[in-house]
Amino acid sequence: MKNILSLLTITFSLFLFSCSPSRNEMLDKISSMESKMKTSPKVDTVAVTQLISAYQNFASKYASDSSAPENLYKAAGLAVGFNRGVQAIDLYEKLIVSYPQYKKIPECYFMQAFAYENVIGNIVKANECYNRFLAKFPNHELADDAQAAIKFLGKTPEEMVHEFEKMNADSLQVRK
Repeated sequence: MKNILSLLTITFSLFLFSCSPSRNEMLDKISSMESKMKTSPKVDTVAVTQLISAYQNFASKYASDSSAPENLYKAAGLAVGFNRGVQAIDLYEKLIVSYPQYKKIPECYFMQAFAYENVIGNIVKANECYNRFLAKFPNHELADDAQAAIKFLGKTPEEMVHEFEKMNADSLQVRK
């Protein structure tokens, strides 16, 4: 009985594996979905959800593939762009944890902060994440952006305009 059960399990596993799309098929489907989104005149939230899922499915099935982190990064970017802050933050965190050598890890830290600030509206977490980014990557090209974001966290547009006007006035006086 154990042998029959083992044989059935192996057979079922092989069947599932053989029915699932190959790496290239998955990448071709993703490419096709991306093209459709770029050429579509209106935003289709169902297509966005499907593309994010396709990116995640690829990264899950081919976790050791060099394209996996890039697909997760694209999924996270789409999530930010379509106001899915929690999903974006989770995807960036997955990249940070699962692919610490990925070339865009600094951007992942920065984008977590950005999502907390601009999508979720959690200023405390945004401040924490911007500071974490600055501690880890003080010389990164986004460091100035992070510092500026921290400076203006929680301020209204009017307060920011006032700050800019004050900075401009101060810089004019220094030049005289």
